[in-house]
Amino acid sequence: MDNKYLLNSEQVITQSDGSVITLTNLRLRYSDSQSGKAHIVSLLLEKISSIEIHYRSKTIFVILAILAIAGGLIAGANGDEEFIGIGIGAGVVLIILYLFSRKHYLTISSDGGGKIHFHTKGMKREKVLDFINQLESAIRQRREELK
Repeated sequence: MDNKYLLNSEQVITQSDGSVITLTNLRLRYSDSQSGKAHIVSLLLEKISSIEIHYRSKTIFVILAILAIAGGLIAGANGDEEFIGIGIGAGVVLIILYLFSRKHYLTISSDGGGKIHFHTKGMKREKVLDFINQLESAIRQRREELK
C-alpha cells in the first residue's frame, strides 16, 4: 500500500512481495490487479474473526490415475500386456499432475462478512505462519487499544 493511502496514525507492520497484502496497526489491505481487473479488500483489525489456511487440488487427476492403472492391469490380466505399461504410465502422469495442481490458500474473514482470499504462491509454510502470527498480534493489540 502506498503511504499516501495510510490513515492518521497508521503504520505499516509488514507487506507481501509486490504489496499485495499490507498489514498495518489499524487494518489489513488486499490489493491485486490482473488482466485489467482490480480487486481491493480492506478489513479493520478489530473486525477480523477468522484466519484459515487450506489447500485446493484437482482430485479428478487421482480418480483418473486409479482408473488408468486399473484399466492397464485388467487389460494385462486379459492378455494385452502392452496396455499394462500404458495404463501405469498414464496413472503416474496423472498423479504428478495432481501434485502440481495443489495450491495453498489463505482466507481471512471479518465479522461483517468481508473476506480476503488469496493464493500464497511462492511463500513457504513458515513464512505464512509468521504472517498469521503478526496478524493475530496486531489484532490483539488493536482490540486492547479500543478497550
